[in-house]
Amino acid sequence: MKSFYDAININPNLNKNTFMLRLLRNKAQSTFIQIIVVIIALVFIFWGVGANMNGSREAALLINDEEVSFQEFQRAYDRAYERFSDQFGGNVPKGLAESLGIKQQVINQLIQTSLLRQGAKQMGIIVSSEEIQVIIKEMVQFQENGTFNLDQYKTVLASNRLAPSKFEASMRYDKLSETAAREIGNFITVATDFEVQEIFNQNNKEVSLNYLKISPSAFSDKIEVNDKILSDWLETVKEQYKTEPQLQLKYLAFTYDSVGKKIEIDQAEIKKYYQDNLSQYQISEQRHARHILLTAGENDPETLHSEKGSKAAEIMERAREGEDFAELAKKYSEGPSKDSGGDLGFFGPGSMVPAFDTAVFAMKTGEISDVVKTRFGYHVILLEEITPPATRELTEVQDSIIDTLQRKAAESIAFQMANGAYEGIIGAGSLEKYTKENSAAKILETDFFTRSNPPEILSNDREFIDKAFALNKGELSSLIKGGSGYAIFYAKDIIEPAFPTFEDVKDRLQADYIKTKSQEKAGETAKELLKDVRSGKELKTVASEQDVKMIESGYLSQKDSTKNSSFPVELLSQAFLLSSASPFPEEPGQVGDDYYLYGFTDSKIPELIDKSDEIEQLKNELLRFKQQQLLSAWLMHQEKNAKITRHQSL
Repeated sequence: MKSFYDAININPNLNKNTFMLRLLRNKAQSTFIQIIVVIIALVFIFWGVGANMNGSREAALLINDEEVSFQEFQRAYDRAYERFSDQFGGNVPKGLAESLGIKQQVINQLIQTSLLRQGAKQMGIIVSSEEIQVIIKEMVQFQENGTFNLDQYKTVLASNRLAPSKFEASMRYDKLSETAAREIGNFITVATDFEVQEIFNQNNKEVSLNYLKISPSAFSDKIEVNDKILSDWLETVKEQYKTEPQLQLKYLAFTYDSVGKKIEIDQAEIKKYYQDNLSQYQISEQRHARHILLTAGENDPETLHSEKGSKAAEIMERAREGEDFAELAKKYSEGPSKDSGGDLGFFGPGSMVPAFDTAVFAMKTGEISDVVKTRFGYHVILLEEITPPATRELTEVQDSIIDTLQRKAAESIAFQMANGAYEGIIGAGSLEKYTKENSAAKILETDFFTRSNPPEILSNDREFIDKAFALNKGELSSLIKGGSGYAIFYAKDIIEPAFPTFEDVKDRLQADYIKTKSQEKAGETAKELLKDVRSGKELKTVASEQDVKMIESGYLSQKDSTKNSSFPVELLSQAFLLSSASPFPEEPGQVGDDYYLYGFTDSKIPELIDKSDEIEQLKNELLRFKQQQLLSAWLMHQEKNAKITRHQSL
């Protein structure tokens, strides 16, 4: 990175504290000193835990008698932020991450992990050296050609400044928490048949409805409109038509992207990041298969199952005798992949229902399976290709690693550059004077813009927009930290919001008035009709009187949306609360601008078939849920009775 530091005349070995102290000494006799003191205070108040805190001897957290250092907290926070950022393509502003509560999530996780360790000790759980050795030998970071390599192990640890003894102690520390969580969950070993039946019923229940759709468009030609009505209405809604304030800026920007692109990343740094984050670049085994599906649901009669099973076996034999599998699929398959010859593409373990998944991942390339039964019916499978598990090569991911490292490095450098520019502006007395004294300074200027249509520099940074529009005309901002970097704004001019004349907005006003009143009328009508049917009037009669078509939904499923008609999915949860005893909701449903009046007609629950794939899956999911509930309750109890101290900077 030295070439970039040289370009901006900053010593790369000069840390933030030293830089600021030198700046203060140089300006010690200046009235500017008081402003800088305020800036320093704000930086420490709003930045929270960062590099400056890492050397503190105070604990970030104290859970009973166990300390969590600031170094541990910062490492945990950085890992959490990186995982979150990676989910969104590696480009998430830290301001957004903070607004989603990542810091508090990290604190909660550190507290819970500590309580689990302490609980493990109380339960007498011990993690042996042999267990740790097995875990380490299975870590891909320490393997070469799939086998543990001692030299690789020592090299990776040395590059992270870790001694094997310290690393293994840390592994034992983490394993204690994991073991405690597992042992607590193991107190739950059974999901009862009654519980499974209840969940099965909830998942598989189907209901049928009759319903009316009442649209505002049916009332739009009945809305009376004239200038007097519109003028009076404008007085009640005029704030909606008020123009947005407009702002014209001069500004200096120091974004992480622009600064980062100038930073040279050493190949050794790239390799180290790759090794440290190798798990991010692993690809599980993928299999490419085709299948022929003859559908038979769990509630279909045994005769249908027998017929489909026999037909699938016949097709399997024809495929094994050499007939083209894709053509057989196009002719006989009843699944959605029929038109593509049964092609399912590539998929990884766990992507398919259990029986199908087990069969596919036990097959060899080119093999045709026996008939496989799942809750969908009977399958014949052809395994076309296997892509073995692999790790993406460094050359494939190098560019993304460089982007990540450049952004990290740019965060501190951008602050130093922005802070130096801000000092220069204050010292010069104005942005204009600073520009004259620093010809290389890149002062940018915008046209007039609104909040809803900001220039590119502001468009993805809410903090920048908020701070810019908080300025008065002729006012210089403070040094602003946004999600994308730092900026200094000068409000060159402002156009204040204003109310338009009636003639300027008449056409828009008329359209809005008709839309609003039509929707009000539709809502009122829906409520009146619901009152009628709840009082005993038949829905069919109400539909006829209103000249609205009554629609029969057929059986609707919350589980399988392909069974559903045009009835809105947004109203399904309410529809499934209805019954023959209470066939109508208390309020009409509304989706978008339309209202729905609907009534229960029937329901059915398919028969629970023992030993089906779905039952086993439900039992496993329910067991995991109950185990997680127990663990959560245990942690809540431990946390309630623990003495937890949190450093004020957190």
